[in-house]
Amino acid sequence: MKQKNIPKSKDILLCISLTLISVGMAVYPAEVSSTVKESVMRCLNILIPSLFAFMVSASMLVNSGCIRKLTKLYQPIPKYIFRMPESIFTVFLISTFAGYPVGIKTLSDMLDRGDIDTTTAEKAACFCYCGGPAFYSGAIGLTVFGSTKAGLLIFLSVMLSNLVITFKTCRFSELKESKQVRIHKKDNILIDGITSAGKSISIICMTVIFFSAVMAVLKASGVFGFIQRLFGLSDNDAILLSSLFEITSLSELNGSPYRLLPLICACCSFGGICIIMQLFALKSDKMSLFRFLKLRPFAALLSALFCKILQPNLIDEALTAVSYNHSLVKVNNFSASICLILMIFLLNYKKGLVFSD
Repeated sequence: MKQKNIPKSKDILLCISLTLISVGMAVYPAEVSSTVKESVMRCLNILIPSLFAFMVSASMLVNSGCIRKLTKLYQPIPKYIFRMPESIFTVFLISTFAGYPVGIKTLSDMLDRGDIDTTTAEKAACFCYCGGPAFYSGAIGLTVFGSTKAGLLIFLSVMLSNLVITFKTCRFSELKESKQVRIHKKDNILIDGITSAGKSISIICMTVIFFSAVMAVLKASGVFGFIQRLFGLSDNDAILLSSLFEITSLSELNGSPYRLLPLICACCSFGGICIIMQLFALKSDKMSLFRFLKLRPFAALLSALFCKILQPNLIDEALTAVSYNHSLVKVNNFSASICLILMIFLLNYKKGLVFSD
């Protein structure tokens, strides 16, 4: 007879890891506090201003049904080149320019509304995933290399990688959409879009803050330094390693490291564990990310390859060898972000009063 309630090895490992993290945060409160403050400022100055508007507009496009009408402008491209539904191609375009979580969040909204089925949402999630030109050019191109061309190179490499996956996915399997269009009441489109985006942004920011605190514990305890010495990693190599956990760590790279650009592209295509955890929090309960996770390493490899090919043609290192290394948190968006958070709170409060009445 088998004994019951015996913990599995993965459960034991999880308990040990969480216990060590909790102890570390208690032992190194100063380091954790300093890092959390920096990550909060990064959220207020970078993430909220760059993501919120895109998430609201994407939500409104889906809920109003306008996403279908918009696809009529470029119908031949998705129909004859990629063989995908026009609405999915629109989500692909939105995700390419808006930022990592927006594409999968939009697909989840479409899935929950019944516009697409689960299989289609899971396949489309594999290529509706990109950091966007604003993040690549600002947070990496200008901050690390002092050149927007470096950010453009990263964006093009990640986008071309996604295009290859798009072609492979759509040409060899069928993506479907529902012919029935569901439209929300016009009075609710704006408020629903704002409140939905506000909840999503809060999840994103809280995840970034938590992962930043975990990284602070690893660095303060010497674990990260031990790994760096064990494998003989340089400071920039260690930053690349930390970016696999939290992608905004790339802004800490020093000295215009052009030789690392292919690896930087690979990291940007992967997005980091922090971003992937955000996707799990934002996705529909009906949707699995197994296919997405299986293809991300391949996408990262493709991005590095495209970067290697494009780099000699786009960047002259002799002319752009100046590195500015400005801190991301010095952008003055703090007051605007606080006002935005208060507005979202008031809208949610007002919406609750309307339903209670």
